[in-house]
Amino acid sequence: MTGLNILCVQLGFHEAYPDASTLATTYNDGIYYVASFVQQEFPQARVEMCQMFWGEKPEDFPLADYDYILISALATHFWSNIETLELIQRHKRPDCVVVMGGPHAAFAPYEALRYADYAVTAEGEIPTVQLITALEAGQPVTDVDNLAYIGADGELTLNKVTRYGGFANAINPQFLTRAPKLHWATVSMSRGCPFNCSFCYAIRLLGRRFRTKTAQDVRSELDAIHEQTGCSRFYVTDLNFTTRKSYCREIAETFRDRDYKFIAMSRINHADDMDLVLDLKRSGFEEYCLGVESEDPSVLQAFNKRVDPSEQTRRLVRFAENDIAIHSAIIFGLDVQDRQAIESTAYWCAEARIMHPVFVCLAEYPFQDLLYGARQDIEDHRIIMEVPTYQHYSFVGIFPRHMRPSELQQGILDSYGIFFKRAFEIERRPQRRARLKAYQRSVECGRAGMEQHIRFLAELEKPYYTSSGTLKEDLLKADFDARYGDLRTWLGRSSKRSDVEFVKGYAR
Repeated sequence: MTGLNILCVQLGFHEAYPDASTLATTYNDGIYYVASFVQQEFPQARVEMCQMFWGEKPEDFPLADYDYILISALATHFWSNIETLELIQRHKRPDCVVVMGGPHAAFAPYEALRYADYAVTAEGEIPTVQLITALEAGQPVTDVDNLAYIGADGELTLNKVTRYGGFANAINPQFLTRAPKLHWATVSMSRGCPFNCSFCYAIRLLGRRFRTKTAQDVRSELDAIHEQTGCSRFYVTDLNFTTRKSYCREIAETFRDRDYKFIAMSRINHADDMDLVLDLKRSGFEEYCLGVESEDPSVLQAFNKRVDPSEQTRRLVRFAENDIAIHSAIIFGLDVQDRQAIESTAYWCAEARIMHPVFVCLAEYPFQDLLYGARQDIEDHRIIMEVPTYQHYSFVGIFPRHMRPSELQQGILDSYGIFFKRAFEIERRPQRRARLKAYQRSVECGRAGMEQHIRFLAELEKPYYTSSGTLKEDLLKADFDARYGDLRTWLGRSSKRSDVEFVKGYAR
């Protein structure tokens, strides 16, 4: 495709709602893998990157020069940057094609398509190349994988979902030439996860089939990123890096002679093979983001977590005793979790020696059951939509039945104080205390945003709760239907929930 000009844009966070988690990197890897694959397949094209995480802005680029603009976004990025999306629409050429990918495009294509011509609903590298090839050849896009768009009849069209086999795609370091000093460089070594946790949208993006790069390909990719940026710390975005032990040992051996540090996502039963844990540690795997979520068996059962809750504390302490730092999202908001349960869980996190708990409230995207036939745990009308904190997990995004949203948000905020107080009482190792202090400082960066969100929720919830705190669900549902009823009807005409093959391909 000689002469094509392509701009890739990573939307950023709202200034009032930064991602204060210590896992926050200075880029998301998905758009970089897409850009790298597009550049590989179209070597004569000019592919550029606009990274809003670094303070870059689309208006600083010659928007009228591009043939394609590829945008990646979480829901919170999307709703924090409506003005940016409108600016792109105003300044791009009329024939420029805008494609949006990432979780928000996958789960809310009807929102993404307000500002994009096409949305990608799963893995994006191959579909993006298929789409550009079809459009440049003047061919229909009906056979492009994982694509959503508004058809000629005005209806939402969902193309077939395709899960791909092995992959060898690597981030092209040329897209990191303007990177500032990176806290972590983000990479992927594998895709897919064989488990079926109900809250995990990543399974619908990447599928349940576990696929790996070769260890040598991973080494080459990381070495190139290190040479370009100087960064020696890597956040491995794999859904469950330790799925295959033989692969873990191969990775450990491959990086034994490097001075890299890693944080990877895994399950808590990784602690049951401490020989493997220590083997990986010798190669720099000293931190893990574990799927802990809760110490409460009823909560774990609700999330379809196949773990033994009685073993969780023992396993977590084993990690701590071997100087492995554990990050974990701790989920609140279920009917079985009152304020006392929230506070007890925060205290338990310190007792279990979790180093970086992130207290969150998960909510589904609305219309998932309707549109895709996928499991949905929260009713559409109880999801708070179209705000900068939509799907930003540290901020409450649902109307709980048993607790006002503002009270639940306050519980999340207070949980940090409970955790840090007890953690500092327990931890005596200087290095772990230093990490706790650093994490405490990062949490404080988000306090003002949380407090602002509490005030927003307090106003939003006023009409929908009785003086005793009972949710007026009929009123809430009626108001939701009045606002989104037409949208539900429109989506219903495009629904593929009755298409067994589609649902099999898309569902968790």
